[in-house]
Amino acid sequence: MYTGLITPSGEDLPLNGIFLFKNGIFVQYAQYKSELARDQGSMAHAGPYSAGDDFIHLAAEQTISTAPSESHPLNYRGLTEHEVDVSRVDDKLTLTFMRSGTVQIFELAGPGEGEVYKLENGALALVDGYLILVNGDENGVETGYGRYESENGAIRLNTTYWTSANQSSTFNTNQTGMKATFDGRDLTLEDGRRFRVLP
Repeated sequence: MYTGLITPSGEDLPLNGIFLFKNGIFVQYAQYKSELARDQGSMAHAGPYSAGDDFIHLAAEQTISTAPSESHPLNYRGLTEHEVDVSRVDDKLTLTFMRSGTVQIFELAGPGEGEVYKLENGALALVDGYLILVNGDENGVETGYGRYESENGAIRLNTTYWTSANQSSTFNTNQTGMKATFDGRDLTLEDGRRFRVLP
């Protein structure tokens, strides 16, 4: 879980979010703190990662950011690549992005037990009792995470932070209950939105 983000200029940006590394795939979502949840911007990334001698290489196949108050609230950049220096002490993790100088700081949320599924436009993780979704393209995105319970394919999701966006608007639905189903092939939200797992 995020505990901090420091920009190259030294500004400490308060945010809430989650970053998962598992089986060669990373899934990341964070929402910047603001007085009003509807005004909070977000960022989300998903893609493969690999370990080098001195750093981790991230290839974000989805690079998503939202800014509800801007005239263009959705910024989708597709593939971006990053070299990241990693420092871990006990349950504390620090990632330093070598090109930009951005520092992201985390605290361990769990052992990473569960599965990560590749989607056509992102990734879905069901890990440590968390559902994390990063999905979308330049036309619209659905991203966020929350705690979930599952029984016979039925999911009860309590969203912690969640963002839906298109080129004209962005909606944050935080701290909200949501029903869904997952049969190993499709995640289907209660309003009919469907996300297909790649074979």
